[in-house]
Amino acid sequence: MTMTSRERVARCLRHERPDRVPIFECFWDATILNWRKEGLPPEMSPGDHFGLEIELMEVDNTFGFPPEVMEKTDEYVVERDGWGYLKKNWTDRRSTPELLDFAVKTRMDWNRVKGRLTPDASRVNWDAARAQHAAWREKGRFICLEAMIGYDILWRKMGVERALMATAEDPMWVMEVYEYDANMLMGMAEIFLESGLDFDGAWLYDDLAYKNGPLFSPRTYREQLLPYHRQIVDFFHGKKLPVIVHSCGNIMSLAKGFVEAGFDCLQPLEVKAGCDLAQLVREYGREVCFMGGVDVRALAADSEAEMEAEVKAKLDLGMASPGGYVFHSDHSIPTQVSFARYGRIVQLVREYGVYR
Repeated sequence: MTMTSRERVARCLRHERPDRVPIFECFWDATILNWRKEGLPPEMSPGDHFGLEIELMEVDNTFGFPPEVMEKTDEYVVERDGWGYLKKNWTDRRSTPELLDFAVKTRMDWNRVKGRLTPDASRVNWDAARAQHAAWREKGRFICLEAMIGYDILWRKMGVERALMATAEDPMWVMEVYEYDANMLMGMAEIFLESGLDFDGAWLYDDLAYKNGPLFSPRTYREQLLPYHRQIVDFFHGKKLPVIVHSCGNIMSLAKGFVEAGFDCLQPLEVKAGCDLAQLVREYGREVCFMGGVDVRALAADSEAEMEAEVKAKLDLGMASPGGYVFHSDHSIPTQVSFARYGRIVQLVREYGVYR
């Protein structure tokens, strides 16, 4: 029996076998701009064109500062966002932004602005959200409430250096920030649900690692952040909703903690940073679903044979995992992957990703 995307992804996150491997993907803005010139129809998203299966419904859990463009040229844009941090990026958003300034530099700053972390329905554009939600439901997509949590919010408030120093020197402050953020997210989720905008799961971002390993020790994660991860997961599980955690970099030494926190799916499993899907399947494949682990360097390779070998190898690994697998790159699709090449990737997943 052919399943809808909603049914297919739900089964994976329940660690049950679907009809075939679900497909989802994230793309650089610059990649989509290139694809418009290569055949992606105007006004159509890559998700709609390729039939990708998850949709992300963003929740505003920021300080709520008004976004502001400070400077814009043909090459770059300098802007301040809802977190109050100032960033500079290429105009086409083809890279990670340069971080220039932050709202919180001291405890006094934090005490002054933390009251802005108040759940409120006015943070949502309800007309746009309802129209989008209805369209996704009609297409049978799996809808996730999308938000940043934990350390991914901490550094946006105060900067990377201050955030990491605080984890070492002032853990009580760090844990206070995590507690405020957990309550903010749960409050906003309740507002969505009470409004009738139901969703099928949560997609939470918390980048905790880089190519050489975690940004702080697994012990620090367990002592400071895991309790708030578990609190958030327990909240969504209490509503029968699964939780996907996105955490970039080499998270191998943190994976056990993620599983203990109760996350249902780990994503994106960055190969170029040292994540090993085979090892993760061996160690945690009965407890968690995996999404990703497909090396974008191979997807962008000049040789189509190299790309095909990578897709098939990761499908074999993922499909053998009893916890389930969702096909995704190990981060997001860069400009080096053409529109035609990505179409071929999707075709391969649908051909070889069928459960027998």
